[in-house]
Amino acid sequence: MAEFKVLIVGAGLNGLLAGLVLQRAGINFHILEKRNETDLNWGSSVCLWPQSVRLLDQLGLLQEAKELYFPIQKKCNLKRDGTVMSWSNMVENIGVYHGHPWMLFERGTLIKLLKRHIPELPERLSLDKEVTSINSKSDEVVVECADNSSYTATMLIGADGINGTARSFVKNSSALPTDRDVDKDFTTTFYGLYGHGGFLSSDLEYGVDYETHSEGFSSQLIVPSKERYFFLIYQKLDKPTHSRQRITVEMEEELVRKHGKTYLAPGVTFQQIWENKTWKYSAPLEEGVATKWFRDRVLLLGDSAHKMTPNIGFGVNTGWQSTVVLINILRPYLAEHPDPTTKDLTNLYAEFHSARRAQVKNDQKLSALATRLAVWDRLLWKFLDQYVLPLIDGDSLLAKHFTSRTVKKSVTLNWLSEPNFKEGPVRWDHKPVN
Repeated sequence: MAEFKVLIVGAGLNGLLAGLVLQRAGINFHILEKRNETDLNWGSSVCLWPQSVRLLDQLGLLQEAKELYFPIQKKCNLKRDGTVMSWSNMVENIGVYHGHPWMLFERGTLIKLLKRHIPELPERLSLDKEVTSINSKSDEVVVECADNSSYTATMLIGADGINGTARSFVKNSSALPTDRDVDKDFTTTFYGLYGHGGFLSSDLEYGVDYETHSEGFSSQLIVPSKERYFFLIYQKLDKPTHSRQRITVEMEEELVRKHGKTYLAPGVTFQQIWENKTWKYSAPLEEGVATKWFRDRVLLLGDSAHKMTPNIGFGVNTGWQSTVVLINILRPYLAEHPDPTTKDLTNLYAEFHSARRAQVKNDQKLSALATRLAVWDRLLWKFLDQYVLPLIDGDSLLAKHFTSRTVKKSVTLNWLSEPNFKEGPVRWDHKPVN
């Protein structure tokens, strides 16, 4: 009987976290990544909510993470003309509510942190491995790569995105190539232009998430320090679409021309941020939850199964919660059934899917609501944002009574201790095992 082995496709934050947790659980794994490096600073930034900070504690990464993250305390909402609508301590309050802080990282920094804690990483991670086909057999799953190499495992986790090979296999699509750009599970209503830069303005207060709200356009400019800023621009499309969107350079340039004089922070325009950037990228902001999460020995995880707009930063945290739930189910099962059949695995996947789907849809809806509030998608949102929420510390109120309800339900690894357990007035539903 061959040793149970998990093949992970995709070495992003979800794939690496899955590998690290599998290692802690004593389960063999190997990761395939199509790029030739993993620690690029792709993305504006990454935030970990307190439930993910608890996971870092369980995995022994917390103290190192505290030395690497950017502390953010405040949130400032403003109009396009630079008029400030409200200030709040919302971000700092999240830490007060739950005990652990809301942590902001450069994506590459968090990737490197995870990689440093995976033992024997060179033997467990293969780069330049673009998976081109997946063949799930009665007792194993085999993948073929573009360089003609192949890998065999007992189980495959697809962490390569909604347009990746793993999801194509799970969908079992027999559509013509011209139809594969249409995906009924996911809708694109907005696209994002995001990036980061260095020094911006000595007049800005640091440790602040600045947000510009207006009809059809919003922005997040996070300024953790004098030396760094992260930005994300949200632009609403003319109409929602299920078709795969490709954001062109011309679209980027038109966005800058149209909104260059828009203020993204007091005294700082979009044009200034654009001229001082050191990196940028644009992409559609898909929203939705996949209908199918598994097929045979293949299971989708993280962004391969669900996508949400990034206003409240739930994406990675939702994916990490899925990883925790999955391995909490898988670990004890393998102790009793070390050589599972395909049917055994699909039953396990169905249990995982049942445990996660409702919560994932809730996270996606909360994220969608935050985005639509910021772009004044309804007259009611526009009115509340300008005239009601500033009077009642609305951001902190919404965080405490909406997002915190989700955060408090989060699970942890039910077989690892939590040396630095903390909680605030919003109590955790799941306490440490120690």
